[in-house]
Formats: sequence, C-alpha cells, structure tokens
Amino acid sequence: MSKDNMSTATVVVSCYNQEQYIRDCLESILSQKTDFSFDILVSDDCSVDRTQSIIKEYADKQPEKFKLILREKNVGVSINYTRAHNSATGDVVFHIDGDDVMLPGKLQKQFDLFRGNSDVNLVFHRARYFSDDGSYEIETGSPSLQEGGLMHFGMSDLALWGPITVHSAYAYRRNSRRTRTISSDFTEWFFALDSLSQNGRAIYIDEVLVKYRCNPSGSTYLSTKIGRVKVYSIYFRDVFHYYRSCPGVRKQLYANCLFTSLAMLRAKCGFSTEAIFFLIRNIYNFRPWLLFDVFKMRKSVAPEQRIR
Repeated sequence: MSKDNMSTATVVVSCYNQEQYIRDCLESILSQKTDFSFDILVSDDCSVDRTQSIIKEYADKQPEKFKLILREKNVGVSINYTRAHNSATGDVVFHIDGDDVMLPGKLQKQFDLFRGNSDVNLVFHRARYFSDDGSYEIETGSPSLQEGGLMHFGMSDLALWGPITVHSAYAYRRNSRRTRTISSDFTEWFFALDSLSQNGRAIYIDEVLVKYRCNPSGSTYLSTKIGRVKVYSIYFRDVFHYYRSCPGVRKQLYANCLFTSLAMLRAKCGFSTEAIFFLIRNIYNFRPWLLFDVFKMRKSVAPEQRIR
C-alpha cells in the first residue's frame, strides 16, 4: 500500500467541569514522544469550575503548542465537539475527553498507520477502564486479529458492529471527514462511519493505549438509566441516518439495530418504539448470520466486567 507524506496532527480535547482531571489528561498528551509535530486544541464548554484557568496555565507556558476554545456560553457536548474538530488543522486528528489519559506510544503508533497506508482513514485501539478510587480497572478485549496484531476493516464491518472502542481511542485522517455540521446529538460511531463513507479503510490495534475513566456515578449519560436510554435513542437515530444514506450497508445496519435492541432490553432499559417499527418495516434485510457476527464482535471487545 502506498505511503503518505503526512507531517502534522491535532489532538482535540473536549471538556466541561473537569478541574480534577484535566491536568492528568494534558500531561499525558505532552509526554507523548513523536517524530511528527502536533498541536493541542482544547475546547471547554463554559465550565463553571477551575477547568478554564488550568487550561490557560498550560497555554501560557507553551503558546506555540496550545490552541484554546474557551466558550462563554454552554453549547452542549455535540456542538462543542463538532466545532472543535472543525477547527483542527493537522493531517491526522486525535480525540480525547478531558478526563481520560493517554498511555505512552499512543500518538506515534496510530500516526504511523496513517502515514504507511494512504487509504486508511481511521485507526482505533483497545482501552483500559478505571475508576477514581482504583476499585475498578479492566481492559477491553481483543477481536479476531490478523498478522501483526492489527485488524483491517471497512465501512460495512463498522456498520455491522457498531462502536467497538471508547471515544478517546479515535484518530482519523482530517480530509476524510465529510459532515461538518449536525443539528442533533450523535455518537462517535456516526463520525467514524463518516470517515469511511468514501471507501476508506480502518485499522484496529490490539494494544491498550488509553485509560478511560469510568466511575459508577458521574456526569456522563451512562451514569444513569435515563441517560443510557437517551444514548440508545441517539444511537438508533444514527443507524437510521446511514440506513437512508448508504444503501450498500443496509443489511449490516439492520443486524446492528436488532442486536442493539436486544441489548437494550437485556440492560433493562426498555425498548425503542422507533427501532421496533424500523425492524418490522425492513425485515427483508434480516440475515441471521450477520446477527451472530455482531454478537461475536461485541463480546470480544467488551471488558469482562462493567462498573455501570
């Protein structure tokens, strides 16, 4: 596969009220050893704690390294995320949430795969879940891998599987992103598919390269049952969007929706009326072997034990 003459990257950090975590996050980025240059774009969604003052401390010390978006009005997670990524200028864009921590080698290992493969638009990796008090620490699992500890896949695969890693493991080729504005909430999987929609490839690295903070209670949607139901609703909306816009992966998206509906019931979060109607209307796309493939992948990448 042909190589790419890429030389720069942007690490996007999105945060809100994370004064107790943001230093660890930024230090983990600054400690990365790379043979390419990268800037750090921090977008804070009008935090009411000391998050913004801490970010400014870092930017004052290394103004050439940091770009700041310090909002004076809260715009919400989706808008803060989208506008920050729209402002990224590097050839490759990495994302990390302000309460997560990069592990050594993360940036270089992902960047090398873009640089060595001109058709690769997306690179993921495994993660380590951890809680503040240290009572919970567990790694995500490994899928079926090919030679070299890597898994190569495309849009049809990701359309089938759904999310297979945490958001802070995402890196993408900046010019692969097509959607620049979005009017509703979305999952990171939406933009992952977006980067693969023009026949690009993706690679999954069988290595833990980020620590993902996961407390029993917290500010994320997943901390409450109501929040988890909302996430399912957002996710189904993303599935419906790609079902309409990408006819070539409809069978995969159908299996994804069916499996996710069953997972929603198993999690005691009820069911989505919209998803049920979607499944009934489009039942001609049902392929039982695809449902098995979703199960196999989701099971292989999930942590053995969940804290919430």
